[in-house]
This record gives sequence, structure tokens and C-alpha cells, in this order.
Amino acid sequence: MPTSRVTTTLANFLFVSQAPVAEFATNPARTRELIHQTSDRLGPNGAAAAVAEVAYEYGEHPETAAARIRACLQAVEAAGFQNFVPGPRLAVAR
Repeated sequence: MPTSRVTTTLANFLFVSQAPVAEFATNPARTRELIHQTSDRLGPNGAAAAVAEVAYEYGEHPETAAARIRACLQAVEAAGFQNFVPGPRLAVAR
């Protein structure tokens, strides 16, 4: 099954948190906390900034970046984030 964009975005936030994998790999609460802290730190354009930083790390340190993003994806999936997809909006007749 392909990874959702939400999961990938959250994993990118976790990746750029700079926390060691051992700090969050088996701790879903810490995973959620790090993602929220990183999101707050990066601000409204945080998702784009995180993608850019992940790409930079892949260019500079490809030998470690792949393993780190895999660990981040696994941690996000284990953390139990709820993916909310809103239903279609109903037109209101006046």
C-alpha cells in the first residue's frame, strides 16, 4: 500500500527535528511531540521547508538519509495519527 501524503509530510517533519531515531522509534508520544514542535518551528510554509531540508540531507548524506526517513515513516505510522478527510460539502439551498 502506498504511503499517504499526510504520513509522508509528518515523516518529513520528524526527519528534520534532528532528534536521534532512538528517541522516537519506540515512543509514539515523543514522535507526536517532535512533529508538533517542528511544525511550530517551521511555521506556515513548514511542509515545503521540511521537504527542502530532507532533499538537502539526501544530497549531502545519502548513506544515512534513507535509513532515517524509513525510521521516520515507521514511527509516524506507529504513532496513530488520524488522517481526516472531510466529506463532500452539501449545497445549502436558500
